[in-house]
Amino acid sequence: MGDTTIIINTMATENNVSTRGKRYSASEKVKILTFVDKHNAAYGRGGAAAASRKFNVSQLTIGNWLRDAGSPSPRRKKSNIDVDKALIRLGELHKLMANHESELDKLRKEYAELKMEL
Repeated sequence: MGDTTIIINTMATENNVSTRGKRYSASEKVKILTFVDKHNAAYGRGGAAAASRKFNVSQLTIGNWLRDAGSPSPRRKKSNIDVDKALIRLGELHKLMANHESELDKLRKEYAELKMEL
């Protein structure tokens, strides 16, 4: 068993198998990060995923580069709606619907009674 381990270890060093990932030059990083920024500016988000597919670089690597560069992560656009006003209006609509449902129940009851008399 010890001989097998030695052979495997020897083969790994003979084939120059590295345990470290690919190293990217500064110009490659700039090119990829520029692509990410342009994509995010155009579409709001998804630049890291698109760059990952285009340049065959993991999203984790791109995310680390962005974090190291101090770039903020893209955020979804916030709604311009006033939450308090929207909640008040939802409450008003709920009351109106309840009133109309109550009225509709009365009409259905009257309809059923008249139908039974026929």
